[in-house]
Amino acid sequence: MIIFYNIVMNLLLVVFILIFPAVCLFSKKRRSNLVSRFGLSTAWKPKQPEEKRIWIHALSVGEVKSVVPLVKILKDRHGEVKIVFSTSTRTGFETAGRYFLTPGMENVDQLGYFPLDFSCSVQKISTLIGPDAVIIVETDIWPNFLYEMKKRRIPVVLINARLSKGSLNGYLRFKGFFLSVFSCFTQIMVQTRLDAERFLALGIGKEKIQVTGNMKFDHAVEDSEDSFAREMKKLLNIQGGTLVLVAGSTHEGEEKILCRVYEKLLKKYPGLVMILAPRDPGRCRALLPDISFAGIPAFLMSGIKEPLQRNGVVLVDKMGVLSRLYGLCHVAFIGGSLVKEGGHNPLEPAAFSKPILFGPDMSDFMLISKLLRDHGGAKQVDSEKELLHELDTLLEKPQVQKQMGQLNQEVFLSNCGAAENIVTNLEALHIV
Repeated sequence: MIIFYNIVMNLLLVVFILIFPAVCLFSKKRRSNLVSRFGLSTAWKPKQPEEKRIWIHALSVGEVKSVVPLVKILKDRHGEVKIVFSTSTRTGFETAGRYFLTPGMENVDQLGYFPLDFSCSVQKISTLIGPDAVIIVETDIWPNFLYEMKKRRIPVVLINARLSKGSLNGYLRFKGFFLSVFSCFTQIMVQTRLDAERFLALGIGKEKIQVTGNMKFDHAVEDSEDSFAREMKKLLNIQGGTLVLVAGSTHEGEEKILCRVYEKLLKKYPGLVMILAPRDPGRCRALLPDISFAGIPAFLMSGIKEPLQRNGVVLVDKMGVLSRLYGLCHVAFIGGSLVKEGGHNPLEPAAFSKPILFGPDMSDFMLISKLLRDHGGAKQVDSEKELLHELDTLLEKPQVQKQMGQLNQEVFLSNCGAAENIVTNLEALHIV
């Protein structure tokens, strides 16, 4: 199967070479990382004699943020180990730079892009980096890369791994191929026992699987009273009695529902502010006319330079700020759940002790959402009508807000420790 895979990849390589100049010419976003990912021009510095080098790879923003606690523990406990960090997306690269290379907080030694899974790209970049071990966070699993590491006898560990029922069913259709791919891992450290059972069903040996927990619970909560939060309160004119709803990571179709609900809530709570953060911030400008046309004041966050004189909908057209905005709200709604997108991570508002609402599709975060819901800090709403009812209840009753928020923080705090467990396993494997 790997031969067939490489035949397909070689055909794609020909197509890639043909369209590459046009992509570079017309897409600044793609141009910024494709050259590096192809291996034509990279900033990787060669490994020094006697240097021990660990390569950590995280696909994009979510994976980068989840691995922050692990990187900090590694640097504190094994400062002699050099950490090379890669991502696959520009937003992931920018997020990693903010977390790991801020002056005075340098936790990695190099930052760059992960190679495309063409044999030539993988071989060139792997030779440049020369890792003693590789740690892959959650996803972004590529056959040629894993086979190259196996050929070089470099241990590769998959951490914070999860395997959905849908993904398992897809892998089982080509079980022989995917079993050979996942067997390249030295160890697979999974989030839950259910994930472990699914990897076992794929045929992975029990000795290769460890349940270590979910690192997203370990991600440090940013202070809700930091300089960013204070500036936002000032610009959005959030006073002591101002009610705030944050709807995070919304998808197409959800914004219209939320705006209709917001319009109805304004009649009872005229000072209510809704901070609306689409999953793709690039959609904000297109949403602005529709919201304004409905008679609701709407503002792009990037355009707010002076304190707002009236409340309305604030569209978050910036990356990397949603987690801190949850600290300002009285109620949080998790997007991607009223439409069939699998939902998004509810832990950020939970860490801030906020009550949480989400729609019926939280399939990508099924266990976390169930944990929060069963503990009483989150509620599922199956329709626009239910969303309106639950928001009205929470906005009207501060005590209910507080109780649900405290229950969510209990869940958050009681599930911390995954990063520590993973480091302990890495030490046992002599990777660090």
